[in-house]
Amino acid sequence: MSAAHHPPAPAGSVVLFEDAEIVVIHRPATAAPQDGAAPLTLVTFADLTFRPDGGAVWAQEPAARLGLPVVGFVAKRENWFPASSVARAAPAVRAVLGAGPALCYGYSMGGYAALKYARLLGAGRALGVCPQASISPADLPDDQRFHAFHDPALHAGMRLTAAEAPEFGVMMADPYHPEDLRNARMLQADGGIQWLRTPFVGHAAIWLLTETAFLRVVIDHIMAADLDGLRRELRARRHGNVHWFFWVAHTAFLRHRPALANRLWNRAEQLGLHRNLREQEVMRLLAPAMHRLIDKGRRPEARALALQQAAESPADAVVQAQIGHLLVGIGEGEAAEAPFRAALALRGDVSHVYQGLSMVVAAKGRLDEAIDIATQGTRQAPGDAGLHIHLGFLLLNAAKLEAAQSQFDIVLSQVPEHAGALVGKSHVLGAYGRQPEAIALVRQAVELAPADAGHRIWLGQLLLVVGEPAEAEPHFAEALRLAPQIGAAHIGMARVLERTGRLEQARHVAADAAAALPNDARVQAIARRMGPPETPRPQAGAEQEAAPGGLRRLLGALFGR
Repeated sequence: MSAAHHPPAPAGSVVLFEDAEIVVIHRPATAAPQDGAAPLTLVTFADLTFRPDGGAVWAQEPAARLGLPVVGFVAKRENWFPASSVARAAPAVRAVLGAGPALCYGYSMGGYAALKYARLLGAGRALGVCPQASISPADLPDDQRFHAFHDPALHAGMRLTAAEAPEFGVMMADPYHPEDLRNARMLQADGGIQWLRTPFVGHAAIWLLTETAFLRVVIDHIMAADLDGLRRELRARRHGNVHWFFWVAHTAFLRHRPALANRLWNRAEQLGLHRNLREQEVMRLLAPAMHRLIDKGRRPEARALALQQAAESPADAVVQAQIGHLLVGIGEGEAAEAPFRAALALRGDVSHVYQGLSMVVAAKGRLDEAIDIATQGTRQAPGDAGLHIHLGFLLLNAAKLEAAQSQFDIVLSQVPEHAGALVGKSHVLGAYGRQPEAIALVRQAVELAPADAGHRIWLGQLLLVVGEPAEAEPHFAEALRLAPQIGAAHIGMARVLERTGRLEQARHVAADAAAALPNDARVQAIARRMGPPETPRPQAGAEQEAAPGGLRRLLGALFGR
């Protein structure tokens, strides 16, 4: 129900009201009802993201398919349809509705308005899907989703009163969604709104109404004030509704029950869910779930969750590959080998899977095997610059300089200004002892990618080799600013300071790095070699006062953090 790419409004559409907050549009039915009776009019309220777009209104597509006229309220921002604006629009809306039947209908922000204003607008029935009861912090302090949009000047008296409540109002809400539960209970208590429970679909119950024929059934039961019939219809349709299975699977996964989630997604696929949508949903949920567990100190559970999802998707190459990358990303590369191998067994033409598997195998000390995997990848999935560069560095580590250079040259023959390939070839030239040429190449790379800390560290290291510590200094300083977690940047800066006669400052840099990176063996080694600082850390202001301009900036970077 996006506000983009809408069909043109039918002839006779008219703006009934507009002010700084809302616009109200009447779209007549495209055909008169066959029995000659006054047609039901839908009065719709747009959700949080829908914005004015010509004559478009929320829910116009199902209304058109059902042959129903629509009066659509569209908000110009996240304003929850201010009462003052709706009150000024009400006379024009009531004039259009006359004495005919009408149903107010909305989702989330629009669900709030459908229940709040139905009686004011002359509609005897209302359906609010996942509605809010209020966005006032005073009313619902524990539901903070929309507090930022609360404006005391616009939103006084947001809560529904018994006098405002529609003659028969229904809300659809998940009783297991904490925020929607709080709102539903308040609406039930404040206005006697009938609660049609939609368990385990979260704030997405609107997807249960996307089938036009079923929406018509829901509307008919609400118009007849038949809540029991509505509940029976919803229960009966649930097991054939792709969206129900999709969203219940979503909830099951969030509760760390991947086996149940996958059974539900399997059923959703049987009902027509596209495989790509399932893959996207799995990966959208898996990474945050893993990081939440890690943040709680439960890393083994994060790893287990990923591996369990891999086990639940044995025939899905995309999921297997992405799980491999996720495991590498959280520092669990040892566990990533099996998913990467499973992905390649299912599909052998995806370059990033070869690269991921090769990285994992190399990290386990199996360099020759890693080279073989990457080489096979360049044959099975040719043309991937990243894979060629990765293979080049593997060959460089194996002291196969000529073969490594050929990989970097393959990339540079196609993309002469590829920063990664320039740096790779620079490493080869450095290994051959051709430092001036190596420096020239990495300078090009730094110009192309100035925010890449690794490029700057390599340039600084080369400059140290040729005896230019002063020129190396700003590159290490910038690398520290960009990526303070990289030990080589700290080591390079400590060596620069040492070689330019600032041993005490070098000791401070090394000691700070050792404290910040306790697991970096090379950082710990240089800190031990230099020894602890003999004097307290200089006060940044005093040091900078006496320092020349360039050194002042450097000291600020080192000691002002």
